[in-house]
Amino acid sequence: MHKTSYSVLGFYVTAFDRALEVEKKLPAEGPSFVKLMQISHVVRVFWLGVPVSFCREHLPNHDVTIVLEDEDGHRFDTNYLARKQGLSGGWNRFATRHHLKVGDAVVFQLVEPTRFKVYILRETKFTTTDGALSLLSLDTSMENNMPEQGEDTSDEDVKSKEDPEATKVITNKASDDDSNDLFSEEAANGGIRSPDPDPDFDAVKTFRTFKMVMDSSVIDRKLVPDRLLWTYYKLCGDRKAFLHRRLPKHINLTLAAGVIAETASIAEGIRSYPTSCSSSEELAAWKKTLESFELLGMDVGFIRKRLDELLFLLDARSSDDHPPEGYEEVKLERARAAEKMRALESKMASLKDALKDMDMEMEEIAEKRRGHAMLQLAAAPW
Repeated sequence: MHKTSYSVLGFYVTAFDRALEVEKKLPAEGPSFVKLMQISHVVRVFWLGVPVSFCREHLPNHDVTIVLEDEDGHRFDTNYLARKQGLSGGWNRFATRHHLKVGDAVVFQLVEPTRFKVYILRETKFTTTDGALSLLSLDTSMENNMPEQGEDTSDEDVKSKEDPEATKVITNKASDDDSNDLFSEEAANGGIRSPDPDPDFDAVKTFRTFKMVMDSSVIDRKLVPDRLLWTYYKLCGDRKAFLHRRLPKHINLTLAAGVIAETASIAEGIRSYPTSCSSSEELAAWKKTLESFELLGMDVGFIRKRLDELLFLLDARSSDDHPPEGYEEVKLERARAAEKMRALESKMASLKDALKDMDMEMEEIAEKRRGHAMLQLAAAPW
């Protein structure tokens, strides 16, 4: 019997496996290599060795500044030591800024003589790069999944190839057809798709009966941490629909679980944003991740819209036409305090100058006294 092949991202379990798949699908802009993050790379020493063959063939034979450009276009200067064949100064800042951990994988593509494009794959987190990879893999995967002419493709066969441990459930054929439409019409509300009626979700009455179904197979609840699963259940309840209902029918269940878990994690991050240490850069990164999920078919437009509103408020800050009550009073008080501070700083500068003059005068007096004492000593009788 012909063996159906599923090449969607879910089969590349480790970050390193996923990084190798990303490397295969990079545009032909330049040579590349993959590094699995070790303790010496991201915890101690902060030294990143570059493969010897890559150095010999593609990098200068002298010390030079090499630029690392991340997925968001931010650039970081690093010191390349030709004799030691690795990155030293500047790599620490890059690794720290991107929160690299042991087990993460990083793809380096040389796009200019001294500039790398860098793609990060997390060991424990689904990233924007993962989303892009799954989109690149999707067409090939679905093409490979088409049965050969005359091949027996019963539902049981498809289910056993997709996930032997998954539980079979009964779904409506028309619902399956609808869920495979990635680019259905969206509502005019800011480009956000309205939640369509989901008959399957009507049967969900409690968290205990909540099941995540993909192409007639149930996603193992163990693939999503309990806390995130509860958050996802509440999100679906708010929308009265499964957010993953429009994901491609043939998507791997592990990948689908990763998308669900990351969606819930982002939602939790948004809820805790006012009291957390999240930055505007992190909000923007969440938005990019959700955009890639939307392309896959995930119903996350309402979460992305909330991110847009938060980013707008961050940008607006003090440009409001109608500032909140008490704002002007505090602003005036601050101006007065700033004026007092400037006066104190000016006075302090004057006192520093006066102290400097006094020090010089004291030194002159002491010098004269020493000179007089030396004259007396020199003229004293033997």
